[in-house]
Amino acid sequence: MSDVITPHEFSCTTQTERTLKDLRTKRKGQPVYVIGHEDRYKGQEGVFEFFNVRLAVVKFPDEKTLGFDPLDLLLPCEINDDVVPFFEIRYCETCDQLFPLTSEEFHVVVERTECPECSP
Repeated sequence: MSDVITPHEFSCTTQTERTLKDLRTKRKGQPVYVIGHEDRYKGQEGVFEFFNVRLAVVKFPDEKTLGFDPLDLLLPCEINDDVVPFFEIRYCETCDQLFPLTSEEFHVVVERTECPECSP
Protein backbone atom coordinates (compact mmCIF):
# COMPACT_ATOMS: atom_id res chain seq x y z
CA MET A 1 0.00 0.00 0.00
CA SER A 2 1.31 3.45 -0.92
CA ASP A 3 1.74 6.32 1.56
CA VAL A 4 1.34 8.89 -1.22
CA ILE A 5 -1.64 11.15 -0.57
CA THR A 6 -3.70 12.33 -3.50
CA PRO A 7 -6.05 15.33 -3.55
CA HIS A 8 -8.96 12.96 -4.19
CA GLU A 9 -8.62 11.49 -0.68
CA PHE A 10 -9.81 14.75 0.88
CA SER A 11 -13.06 16.65 0.59
CA CYS A 12 -13.80 20.09 -0.80
CA THR A 13 -16.78 22.32 -0.11
CA THR A 14 -20.04 21.22 -1.74
CA GLN A 15 -23.58 22.55 -1.52
CA THR A 16 -24.26 20.19 1.42
CA GLU A 17 -20.78 19.83 2.96
CA ARG A 18 -19.14 23.09 4.01
CA THR A 19 -17.70 22.24 7.44
CA LEU A 20 -15.84 19.28 8.90
CA LYS A 21 -19.02 18.39 10.82
CA ASP A 22 -20.89 17.97 7.51
CA LEU A 23 -18.46 15.33 6.19
CA ARG A 24 -19.54 11.71 6.42
CA THR A 25 -15.95 10.49 6.08
CA LYS A 26 -13.35 12.48 7.96
CA ARG A 27 -9.81 11.53 6.97
CA LYS A 28 -6.66 12.35 8.88
CA GLY A 29 -4.88 15.12 6.99
CA GLN A 30 -8.13 16.75 5.76
CA PRO A 31 -7.29 20.44 5.16
CA VAL A 32 -9.45 22.87 7.16
CA TYR A 33 -9.75 26.61 7.74
CA VAL A 34 -10.30 27.54 11.39
CA ILE A 35 -12.95 30.08 12.37
CA GLY A 36 -13.02 28.87 15.99
CA HIS A 37 -12.48 30.34 19.39
CA GLU A 38 -8.68 30.44 19.66
CA ASP A 39 -7.67 33.92 18.45
CA ARG A 40 -4.08 32.95 17.68
CA TYR A 41 -5.25 30.29 15.22
CA LYS A 42 -8.47 31.91 13.99
CA GLY A 43 -8.23 32.38 10.23
CA GLN A 44 -5.41 29.83 9.96
CA GLU A 45 -5.21 26.68 7.90
CA GLY A 46 -4.52 23.33 9.51
CA VAL A 47 -5.22 19.64 9.06
CA PHE A 48 -7.69 17.42 10.87
CA GLU A 49 -5.97 14.75 12.97
CA PHE A 50 -8.64 12.90 14.98
CA PHE A 51 -11.60 13.36 17.33
CA ASN A 52 -11.06 13.78 21.06
CA VAL A 53 -14.46 13.38 22.74
CA ARG A 54 -16.52 15.90 20.73
CA LEU A 55 -13.70 18.11 19.53
CA ALA A 56 -11.84 17.80 16.26
CA VAL A 57 -8.10 17.97 16.86
CA VAL A 58 -6.36 20.16 14.28
CA LYS A 59 -2.63 20.27 13.66
CA PHE A 60 -1.09 23.52 12.46
CA PRO A 61 2.12 24.14 10.47
CA ASP A 62 3.91 25.10 13.72
CA GLU A 63 3.14 21.54 15.01
CA LYS A 64 0.68 22.88 17.62
CA THR A 65 -2.51 20.82 18.02
CA LEU A 66 -5.79 22.21 19.36
CA GLY A 67 -9.38 20.99 19.61
CA PHE A 68 -12.22 22.77 17.82
CA ASP A 69 -15.92 22.31 17.28
CA PRO A 70 -16.21 20.65 13.83
CA LEU A 71 -18.66 23.44 12.86
CA ASP A 72 -15.77 25.90 13.18
CA LEU A 73 -13.65 24.08 10.59
CA LEU A 74 -14.39 25.09 7.00
CA LEU A 75 -13.50 22.97 3.97
CA PRO A 76 -11.35 24.10 1.04
CA CYS A 77 -12.79 25.31 -2.26
CA GLU A 78 -10.30 23.20 -4.23
CA ILE A 79 -7.24 21.01 -3.68
CA ASN A 80 -4.61 20.98 -6.41
CA ASP A 81 -2.60 17.99 -7.66
CA ASP A 82 0.18 18.74 -5.13
CA VAL A 83 -2.42 18.42 -2.33
CA VAL A 84 -2.32 22.16 -1.63
CA PRO A 85 -5.74 23.39 -0.43
CA PHE A 86 -7.25 26.59 -1.80
CA PHE A 87 -9.75 28.30 0.52
CA GLU A 88 -12.28 30.92 -0.55
CA ILE A 89 -13.93 32.18 2.61
CA ARG A 90 -16.51 34.98 2.56
CA TYR A 91 -18.62 36.99 5.03
CA CYS A 92 -22.35 36.69 4.61
CA GLU A 93 -23.83 40.14 3.89
CA THR A 94 -26.95 39.22 5.87
CA CYS A 95 -25.72 37.47 9.04
CA ASP A 96 -22.03 38.51 8.97
CA GLN A 97 -20.85 34.90 9.48
CA LEU A 98 -17.99 33.28 7.57
CA PHE A 99 -18.75 30.59 4.99
CA PRO A 100 -16.69 28.78 2.34
CA LEU A 101 -17.46 28.94 -1.36
CA THR A 102 -17.66 25.81 -3.46
CA SER A 103 -15.40 25.69 -6.51
CA GLU A 104 -18.42 26.29 -8.73
CA GLU A 105 -19.54 29.31 -6.67
CA PHE A 106 -16.03 30.78 -6.83
CA HIS A 107 -15.75 30.44 -10.61
CA VAL A 108 -19.08 32.03 -11.56
CA VAL A 109 -19.21 35.61 -12.85
CA VAL A 110 -21.32 36.89 -9.94
CA GLU A 111 -20.11 35.44 -6.67
CA ARG A 112 -22.51 34.46 -3.90
CA THR A 113 -22.79 37.10 -1.16
CA GLU A 114 -24.94 35.25 1.38
CA CYS A 115 -24.29 32.03 3.23
CA PRO A 116 -26.48 29.04 2.35
CA GLU A 117 -28.60 29.56 5.50
CA CYS A 118 -29.50 33.13 4.49
CA SER A 119 -29.96 32.51 0.75
CA PRO A 120 -33.54 32.09 -0.46
